[in-house]
Amino acid sequence: MRIERHQVDGAAVSAALEDFEDRFGGQVRTMSRGGRMATYEWQTLSEDLLDHLGALSVGAPALDTPEAEGHLKDAAAAAAGAVSYAAYNTYDSFSVFLDHVNFGMSYHPGGERDDMDGVTPSEWNDAFCLAILADTVSSNGEAFHFARQEWAENAPGNPTMELVKGFMAQVIGDTGDEDEEYPPSAGAIVAAIDAGLERMRVRAGEGEDGLLGWPDAVGLRVLRALAAGDREAFDAELAALLLHHSAQPGPATRPRTALPLLPLALAALGYRSHGWIPAVDTDYLPRTLVTGFETA
Repeated sequence: MRIERHQVDGAAVSAALEDFEDRFGGQVRTMSRGGRMATYEWQTLSEDLLDHLGALSVGAPALDTPEAEGHLKDAAAAAAGAVSYAAYNTYDSFSVFLDHVNFGMSYHPGGERDDMDGVTPSEWNDAFCLAILADTVSSNGEAFHFARQEWAENAPGNPTMELVKGFMAQVIGDTGDEDEEYPPSAGAIVAAIDAGLERMRVRAGEGEDGLLGWPDAVGLRVLRALAAGDREAFDAELAALLLHHSAQPGPATRPRTALPLLPLALAALGYRSHGWIPAVDTDYLPRTLVTGFETA
């Protein structure tokens, strides 16, 4: 099955590529002079790197260059930096470092916590997808766990919230059941994801039409197929997710939309855990990002 990638605005691509190295380095220096870089700053840097990576992919869809690999790793590090800030700021020491520009910042306990220090469930999911692609979940797992504590039990049945729980169960082995042995069995992971899908069905039945068609709901079904080892369902739901993403009206103005994080992360999990090469033929899923820049 072939899925064509949606068009990205040419002016946005040119802007993301033009003088990127100097522009990005200058932005980092400006932010660092402003004092302690917080959630917003790290997320902004991650998004700029993703826009550049997406713009590169418009002209070179394979992304099989050291430059692309370096930008992906730093985009993941910056996004994880925002998550770490949300998890640890004022409570514990941590540090964030971007290899690409040889820049880092260290943080120590103390001070007052701001209401803007946290991350939303959508931001959490994006950062987690990047950590999957960059293979850094294990080194940031604790931060992802603590960053979601303020809202982990909110809005049961909301697809974005349930996707967070699905990722925690499938990738980190946290099913939410404190009595469950670790690591949980495949059956326990499937049961945890099924519970989230059922909460979504209940919520949809209470009047939230279209809820089960949300991208995050489809993503959770992909995770369920992955946990169950159901290759057919995995391919079908991943294709549905990509088709939804490709159906954008008109050219997209942000180049990073050329590289949708959720389908990419799910395809990477399928390949890296089961050896499943995506059945969909599309530039949305560069093999380098799916395999982790695996060499032949």
